[in-house]
Amino acid sequence: MNAPTPLPPPAMQLAVSFAREAVTGNRWITHRWALVGMHVGAEPPPIPAEQVVVSGLTLTLHGDEAEGYYMNVTADEPSLFFMVRPSDDENPDSAPTVIEVSANFYEASRWMDAGESVERLPLPADWTRAIADFARAHFKPFEKKQKRYARTGDKHERPGH
Repeated sequence: MNAPTPLPPPAMQLAVSFAREAVTGNRWITHRWALVGMHVGAEPPPIPAEQVVVSGLTLTLHGDEAEGYYMNVTADEPSLFFMVRPSDDENPDSAPTVIEVSANFYEASRWMDAGESVERLPLPADWTRAIADFARAHFKPFEKKQKRYARTGDKHERPGH
């Protein structure tokens, strides 16, 4: 009898803060928004007036993404990845919008390949442990399939095939 698959940790609530930074020497923009902090939990602590908080973000883990989580938590700097889009053109001073949050290294790469802006912040140590445990419990190594040849039915490797 197989052991039951562990349930994913509950959805992890967080908020992030952005700070407006002046840009000099650029004729197209006067400032940029930088991701400067993360706050674990539903309610962020008070922040300085020059920062903007984006709250109500949730990190949810999925069993079929275990390899991407494992790649992240075993890296030198485990991270949370944020897909960020700029504010609309009507109000360029408003802070960016966080579209998605992920701990999956591969998912963040896919976002960048699709042209999305991806920011990262260090993964909190207790989340790193929880995500590592989740990844180990759900990781299924790639199964190498044996080659079979239709005519002879043998399984031997042949040059050129």
